[in-house]
Amino acid sequence: MQNGSMKVFIRKTKTGWYYQEPSKWTPDQGAACDLGQVARAVERIFEAQLEDVEILLSYDEPRYDLVLPVPPSPSRRDSLRRRQPSEESRQGERDRPAIPRKKEPPL
Repeated sequence: MQNGSMKVFIRKTKTGWYYQEPSKWTPDQGAACDLGQVARAVERIFEAQLEDVEILLSYDEPRYDLVLPVPPSPSRRDSLRRRQPSEESRQGERDRPAIPRKKEPPL
């Protein structure tokens, strides 16, 4: 691989469109916002609360491009779990007898 320039983009995983600015996406990589560094891309994802995105490291030679998956934000994942408990967890709670906890003596 030659010493080419690397560009850093945020891309929607479902549409393949690239981030330009808050609430503005483009299918054209040339018109997308090059964030320059992965750390900047991560900051922008958190600042703009972007979901269902990935980070694309794009090089002059496309075969060297690298996609970095971005997991859902922990706060969103936790809030979804709280709103929609799984059937298994609800079943387990019904079947489990209430066991009183022993109080610990003060230290």
